[in-house]
Amino acid sequence: MCAALLVGSTLIQRSFAASRHHVDAQAEQMRLTDYMALDLRRALTVAVATTTAGSQLNVSIPDYYNSSGTPRDPQISHGTAVYGPTPITVNYFKRGDAIYRRQGAVETALCTGVNDFQLTFQDLGQSISTSVTFLPHFQFTQSNEASVRNGTATYTTTLLRNKRQN
Repeated sequence: MCAALLVGSTLIQRSFAASRHHVDAQAEQMRLTDYMALDLRRALTVAVATTTAGSQLNVSIPDYYNSSGTPRDPQISHGTAVYGPTPITVNYFKRGDAIYRRQGAVETALCTGVNDFQLTFQDLGQSISTSVTFLPHFQFTQSNEASVRNGTATYTTTLLRNKRQN
């Protein structure tokens, strides 16, 4: 009876750990897609560069806030609302198994356990599709072996509302 309770308890703990890993991975995936969608929706320019580590997304966004954090009032110039002296550049890139967001000198790790980070333009540059494949973090064993189970992939398509036409 004790052996059955011990085995049952161990299986429940493993199942809980696997579920917890899965929930944590989903939260990271949602954080990444939320950050990217927010920046892409307000993007003035978007460029994708392909490196040996995968894709890198370079986005310029209006400088909505001054150095004290107060929102700027837009100035109308040639029929366009302009915020601040120059746009801010934001980069998304993969280093190791993590995806980072860099704004100026500040790098923020948005998610870990990333296997692949791919970006593609569609619809003549007015929307961008992103694909991120994550390594499995929701397995019963603590092995980091990707072949244990398939990972998860997230796909998003975001309309570039402010993108400047060339």
